[in-house]
Amino acid sequence: MIRLKLTWRYLLAFYCIIMLYSSLHELVHHFVGYFICGEWGTKSFNRFSMACNVGKITYLATYAGPLFSFIMMYVGTYFLKKGASDFKKHLGFAMIFAQLPLQRMVMPMFGMNDELFASVHIFGNTYTTYAIVTIVIWAICIPPLIVAYRAISNKRKMLWFLFYLILLPYIIWGPFFGILEYVMVDMGILSQSIIGIGLLFIINELVTIVGYLCVKKYINPNR
Repeated sequence: MIRLKLTWRYLLAFYCIIMLYSSLHELVHHFVGYFICGEWGTKSFNRFSMACNVGKITYLATYAGPLFSFIMMYVGTYFLKKGASDFKKHLGFAMIFAQLPLQRMVMPMFGMNDELFASVHIFGNTYTTYAIVTIVIWAICIPPLIVAYRAISNKRKMLWFLFYLILLPYIIWGPFFGILEYVMVDMGILSQSIIGIGLLFIINELVTIVGYLCVKKYINPNR
């Protein structure tokens, strides 16, 4: 069990974890695209384009990002196991929500998300495709979310759970991610690329890694 408490240090550590994993999600797309094509595509904060189109296998790069995120949700679930340290439990809890599970679960209903985009191109733009993609994502995401819910020891457990699921990751990370995308893509600031990745993305990734290493201990707010 863990007791959640919001402090500015905790929020900073949680922000770094979300930014780190959202960036890694995007980099997985990019690197798998390279292995498929043998050359670099292009990558911004929220978009990637491959250097080739080799039919349905091309969409393996699209699936790769969500697959990484799902795996990290289950790594976080493992960290919440009985007998783990308080730090590891808090880290595991944060890792689950850092993968933005609500976004993965809800966006296919609105015709968006990597999983749906790839599936539509492979299996066809049909109601069945939409339904199966949504069901599969929910089936993957629900077990870690149940474990996360049960791990909360605070009073009003459901409110804390919904706060993390629906609101907290998006308000502390979303604006920065969107602004960085706008600055690099629309304003052209630090947009020059290295191995197809925008320079501002690389700088942000390095800053995030350093920041994470400096503040990760605060992901346990009760230390």
